[in-house]
Amino acid sequence: MRTTIVASLILLLTNLPAESTQQAPLRNVTIFAGEYAYRAPTEVPAGLTAIHFVNVGKHPHELQFFRFKPGVSASTARNYLVSGDVPDSAADPSGGVLIAFAGVTSHEQLLVPLARGERYALMCAFRDAPGKPKHNTLGMVAVLEVR
Repeated sequence: MRTTIVASLILLLTNLPAESTQQAPLRNVTIFAGEYAYRAPTEVPAGLTAIHFVNVGKHPHELQFFRFKPGVSASTARNYLVSGDVPDSAADPSGGVLIAFAGVTSHEQLLVPLARGERYALMCAFRDAPGKPKHNTLGMVAVLEVR
């Protein structure tokens, strides 16, 4: 009996259509940082995505990357990011940070399963020196929409 079940399972698995066993391709998105803005797509397709970070500027920058909760509009999200005060009620507690010094590509990347309808934050809260404004208050923010 056990041999029959195992043989049936093997037969079933080997006869699955090819499309059901193939994984979707990994997408790559590169975010560029400069003074004081990101160069990034405003929309990206859904799917497993590797986020890369390149600093083409003259100052160190970071990429804080996190998801907004459903219902937070793009304009509200942007206002939160510029103010530097994103309430817990507006953002998921998970995310990631990539850091790159001037003229450097980050060796790390973020691997994110993007889903249609999601909205993500891009923000740099670094300062050029003590007492200087945070980069996000100078406009170094962006909102990424998943379509």
